[in-house]
Amino acid sequence: MPGLRVTIVGLGLMGGSMGMALRRAPGIARIVGVARRPETAAEAVAVGAADEATADLQEGVAGADVVVFATPVRTIPGLVSECRPALRPGTVVTDVGSTKAELCRQIPPLLPPGVEFVGGHPMAGSEQTGLTAADPYLYQNAIYVITPPDPKQQGLERVKQLAQAVGAQPIVLSPEQHDRTVAAVSHLPHLVATALVCAAAEAMKDQPELLALAAGGFRDTTRVASGDPVMWRDICLTNRGPILEMIDQFLSALQHVRTAIEAGDGRGLVFHMEQAREVRRQLPRHRKGIAGPMWELVVQLADRPGAIAEVSSCIAEKGINIKDIEILRVREGEGGTLRLGFASEQDVQRAMAQLVSRGFAARRRG
Repeated sequence: MPGLRVTIVGLGLMGGSMGMALRRAPGIARIVGVARRPETAAEAVAVGAADEATADLQEGVAGADVVVFATPVRTIPGLVSECRPALRPGTVVTDVGSTKAELCRQIPPLLPPGVEFVGGHPMAGSEQTGLTAADPYLYQNAIYVITPPDPKQQGLERVKQLAQAVGAQPIVLSPEQHDRTVAAVSHLPHLVATALVCAAAEAMKDQPELLALAAGGFRDTTRVASGDPVMWRDICLTNRGPILEMIDQFLSALQHVRTAIEAGDGRGLVFHMEQAREVRRQLPRHRKGIAGPMWELVVQLADRPGAIAEVSSCIAEKGINIKDIEILRVREGEGGTLRLGFASEQDVQRAMAQLVSRGFAARRRG
């Protein structure tokens, strides 16, 4: 992407992380940040999330080749209308929002002639928010879904290049296909986690010691409930149809379990849980989402300072790149282990041999 000038509107976790990543990428001419508050704009420059930043939206987008909106989904149409006079022909407007169909309907009519909108959704994030949580490696190896309103748009290639520049793996879906998919695998899990926490909070009125007894399973299942409420409000309201369908399916499945428990139907419960276990086994262990193959192993670790660093250093000595890493605290049959993901069968074999030779308890996963 030689010489591209990129403007990022919104300098929180997603926008700040993108700015940091793009400033490390080759061929980017300049990163301009736009924030609501001058203090945030100044901080973005100080922490390396932008080369320059401003609180003036039209000033920030003027002359940009790509404008990335990293603000809550429902604010984007208004911001696009506000900056319209400053957008020049040839500019590509995109976003990093978690819902796509509504934006892909609303944004194109708001743009001046010669300016295209191509939706984007990097499947990355954190329960942490704000510029202080920004991470230049947030998008590394993540799936970056691109949803052009028209699959023949010229701007599609520029957004693909943007995704690759931050280290992500771009895939193209229709806006509707994207929204149905994330409603099932992202939006519903968040709402279920929220409901679990609210149910526990209600139970705490009579059992104040409840949270003190919560094990890793509860913490892991409800981690996403710590996300930004305003962002998730916008997700729910801009993807209502698919989310409501998934809630209905979930309630039906939950009612099935309730009925079996109420009836004392042990055979029905076992059948239901065996079905769930079998479907879960089909989750792709040798790939990270739908972006491509991922080969994995797990390493048992002693609970002491530096244990994770020893594993990563051991593998790095052989020039092997770890593509994905996760601490497995409470997981069936694996206990306190470290999961490592690699890009090839050869890499996982070499990593396995290196770890075993150094005395680590390691095994292939899946």
